[in-house]
Amino acid sequence: MLAGIAAFAVMDALVKWLTASYPVPLIVTLRSWFGLPLMFLLVQFEGGIKALKTKRPLAHFTRYTLVFMLSFSFFWGLSQMKLIDAVALSFAAPIFSAALSVPLLKEAVGWHRWAGIGIGFCGVLVMLRPGIGVFQWAALVVLGSALAYALLMITTRAFKSTESTAALILYPGLGMSLTGIVIAPFFWVTPTLGDLGLFALAGMFGSVGILCLTHAFRLAPVAVVSPFEYSALIWATVLGFLMWGELPDALTLIGASIVAASGLYILYRETVKIGRARPKLPSMSPDAPGQ
Repeated sequence: MLAGIAAFAVMDALVKWLTASYPVPLIVTLRSWFGLPLMFLLVQFEGGIKALKTKRPLAHFTRYTLVFMLSFSFFWGLSQMKLIDAVALSFAAPIFSAALSVPLLKEAVGWHRWAGIGIGFCGVLVMLRPGIGVFQWAALVVLGSALAYALLMITTRAFKSTESTAALILYPGLGMSLTGIVIAPFFWVTPTLGDLGLFALAGMFGSVGILCLTHAFRLAPVAVVSPFEYSALIWATVLGFLMWGELPDALTLIGASIVAASGLYILYRETVKIGRARPKLPSMSPDAPGQ
């Protein structure tokens, strides 16, 4: 999870840099095209073409739709906001994941976790800054991308028993690449050689991030893995300062801290619950019965 978040942070910074010169639909398209070869390489490691067999084509179409919504909304948000602000608002995704895991995954949630979810949404409201015009619209769009991302990760968890990692990653990526063939001519701007390299790097880091996060959500419950996404705040702060001289303001830090604290509390409660559910080994002390 930590490796995936680091890869996505670098991709986000590259995308924001490119939004100054290229339209968002073209950026989404080229990022998808450059990321596709790495996905095909993953298929080979996962067992080749047989790893792509599926009985749930509608599930993969749903994931493609979520990736489409996520990419366009978040990349547009990056073009309108500071990197650190967009990343901080995306912290709402783990809160959405924890809340939606109840109706969609039938996971049991106690009042401690609901309290954490409620506090997390209060932190989101702090970052939204209600009533600040244009920034408010960009923030709402980024929040929408966080919801799409949360649903995407929940589908990863839901379909892990029947679908391979290769299938979960490749089909949405292939769908995005095919979509790009249709929309790219309407937004085409010939990239410079240097920018072409940045597009390639964005595609590579994006694919690595998707691979890492998909594996993470296959291996652990949503509410346990999601809070590690808060490491993105460190990456966004460093990259934003180095590339644009940006620093987070007080409201962003306060709101992000509230959301992160709520997510970490949810993680703590999940850890306690797992510890209670784990079978206890019999005591090996001399005073134990039967010794």
